[in-house]
Amino acid sequence: MKKNLIFIFLFGIIILGFFGISYVISINGVKVESFSADITIESNGDMLVREQRTVRYPEGYSVTFRDIGYDKYHPDNPLYQERSNQASFDRESIKVWVESNGKRLSPSEFIYRLSGERDELGQIIECPAGNYRCESIFIQVPGGMKNKMTFGYTYRIKGAITEYQDIAELNWVLLNDIESKIDKIDITLNLPDIPKDDILAWGHGTNGTVEIEDNKVILKVEAMKKSDFLEFRILMPRNNFNVPEENRISRNMKQEIINYQNSLAIETNRRIVIAQILFYGTFVMIALMLAFSYIAYQRYDKEHQAKFTGKYYRELPAEYSPAEMSYLYYFRKINDEDLTATILDLIRRNYLIFDQNNQGINDKDPDFKLIYNSKIGRNNLKRHENHMLTWFIDIIGNGKEVTLKQIEDYPKASYEKARQFQLNAQEFVRFSKQEGSNHDFFDKRLGRGKGKMLTATIIPGLYILLALVLKVMYHIDVLIPLVASFIVLIVYASYISTIDKRSINGNEDYVKWKAFKAFLLDFGNMKDYPIPGIVVWEHYLVYATSLKVADKVMEQLEVRLPKVVDQEGLSDATFLGFAYRYPHYHYFHTFGRINTSISLARHNQNQTIVRQNSQKVGGFGRGGGFGGGSSFGGGGGGFRSR
Repeated sequence: MKKNLIFIFLFGIIILGFFGISYVISINGVKVESFSADITIESNGDMLVREQRTVRYPEGYSVTFRDIGYDKYHPDNPLYQERSNQASFDRESIKVWVESNGKRLSPSEFIYRLSGERDELGQIIECPAGNYRCESIFIQVPGGMKNKMTFGYTYRIKGAITEYQDIAELNWVLLNDIESKIDKIDITLNLPDIPKDDILAWGHGTNGTVEIEDNKVILKVEAMKKSDFLEFRILMPRNNFNVPEENRISRNMKQEIINYQNSLAIETNRRIVIAQILFYGTFVMIALMLAFSYIAYQRYDKEHQAKFTGKYYRELPAEYSPAEMSYLYYFRKINDEDLTATILDLIRRNYLIFDQNNQGINDKDPDFKLIYNSKIGRNNLKRHENHMLTWFIDIIGNGKEVTLKQIEDYPKASYEKARQFQLNAQEFVRFSKQEGSNHDFFDKRLGRGKGKMLTATIIPGLYILLALVLKVMYHIDVLIPLVASFIVLIVYASYISTIDKRSINGNEDYVKWKAFKAFLLDFGNMKDYPIPGIVVWEHYLVYATSLKVADKVMEQLEVRLPKVVDQEGLSDATFLGFAYRYPHYHYFHTFGRINTSISLARHNQNQTIVRQNSQKVGGFGRGGGFGGGSSFGGGGGGFRSR
């Protein structure tokens, strides 16, 4: 279970890292902090706009455009229109001001130009392609945009109001093409002496609120996304206006517009309900998958209850090799320490003889020798043990013996020998796993159960499909359900796929080995423990090496072992007895030298292979006060910078 929790933790880190990187990227780009507009609707049907936006820029920006559309006719509008009902842009009304970090710039400190003139690159200033009835206001700050900039505009749209026989209408898109998310939007529309009971107002395109007061409509938006648009429709009594003839339509439209807006409201409310059901259903889906995960853990992942419950186990729990023990202890994994442990075990069993090789007591890295004991032969060796002798004695050595320096230097000689060393190491791991699999260590009946539990992935899979279908049908935001479903699907499937469980016998042995490891770490503090002789500790140290506690065991043995060694036991000792036969040698000097030599050989192997390869390579959306859909208003436009 621990390995699965680690995987889930790492997966969570990856997801958080992804969103973290996305956040860093977003804060390093253009960031629009606010947009506000005070709009006065005049009795002649004109619309006087005073707006400002505050932007934070990274380094390198000096130019911004405000694109203002004024086309009232929309080809997709399902309601009655007349193409002659158009608005125009009053260029004489334009006023522009700029602030840099709260300081108002003088007219000489920035440049502004209009459509048809040329920008700083010599190109004609115009709105983006396809936006024909549109004015573009170009601003350049020659010294560059200094972090926080505020741009203010005043302009008049003539003929913005449409007058029908029963109602006057302002149907307008203020923003629909913006360069980044806007954190906050405040819009105030000042109406010509109209009580609030005579005003109808709707908003579209983003999440916000519409407030109606006497002579006023207030729109508020929190966090308008880059893909959103800001549109409003206001119906007012027609007798408050005297608009030009071209902006009059001889048709009653009030009820038709209200019916259309009601249909949009019904659709929006449906979208809200569906979005809410989908959002909260995500938590139900997660709860279901957690329940299935718990069932899978109880049935297939939870270890069997062991009969042995003691804290310490003071003798070897079993007689299989250290590599086989490691296969059980570390869940089918063979570690680097198992190679050293196998060498020590073969020395202890006299298949190898550990020789001083005439090395002096002051030698920093003595070149000890491993001699193959041909009198015993190899018939009783296991496959990984036999392979290790072939690898070191026959391939690296001369068939009879090998020195530690030869083992260390072999992978340095050439790329071919480094690869051969690597392949032999891989073969040792493969043979060790084969020997470990011969034991009843792991539950062999998990496959069918895991297959049954994997069928539960159909739940998040169907939820992903449902979210995508609802997005297409109702245009709702499904990001949270989608991301959550994908994460749940991947994590659950990964968890089930990696479930592995020790058998009853295997878990019994594992608990004993775990208690044996605890004993090895604490025996030095056990005053009542009669420490056995050197031969027994050689056997223990073989497994302590695979259990990765050999150094700590040796520290305790340095203190306690010399007090119990006798000459009779010394005659049967091997690698630990070396320190007694040659008193000037320290325990670590002999035992640790083998482990260091194997580690160095692996390092040399990796260095040689890396060097060779380097040479080859070389050079959710829920509605608020705004409605869904669109009223297909006139206008449009946005802003862009460079």
